[in-house]
Amino acid sequence: MLDARIKALFAVTLASAIAFRATADIRGVIGFGAFPVTPSTLGVWLNGEDEAPLIMVYYHGPPNWADRHWSFESNFTQKEVGWHQYKSPNLTLRVLVDLRAGRVEVQRKSFSLAQNNTFLVVHTTDAQQRVIPLGHYKLLKTGQNPAAVMLLDSDKSLKKRIQNEAESI
Repeated sequence: MLDARIKALFAVTLASAIAFRATADIRGVIGFGAFPVTPSTLGVWLNGEDEAPLIMVYYHGPPNWADRHWSFESNFTQKEVGWHQYKSPNLTLRVLVDLRAGRVEVQRKSFSLAQNNTFLVVHTTDAQQRVIPLGHYKLLKTGQNPAAVMLLDSDKSLKKRIQNEAESI
């Protein structure tokens, strides 16, 4: 069962993103979201001006690894560049989108946005951390379910690939 702190993190993140969207007149990268997809996997995304995700990152680790105190920082003050990061005392989850350059950074590793907008980070909590580009997918706006869940529900082969990659570690 998901810990109350993870659910609280999601609620704070969502409220902050909505408040930020309401007060900022920014085009391009405008906000972020996160949701614990399973006890071992946390989905994190950055939204575009249409509020649909531009990038989706699934962070995988041991069961309940995300059950920790998190702080977060973000910057969406530039029209086409935005970043967001979650920090705990010994771990940082960082995602950046640069629409001008057509690049994304996941854990400070750079990738072409045209080729990949979906990623899996395995060994999230240890020195063997690895970012796996999963390809380019149609990312849906959060609706009745969070965007990270909707993507996996809409593409069973992606869900299976993530499970296989995570199990192979």
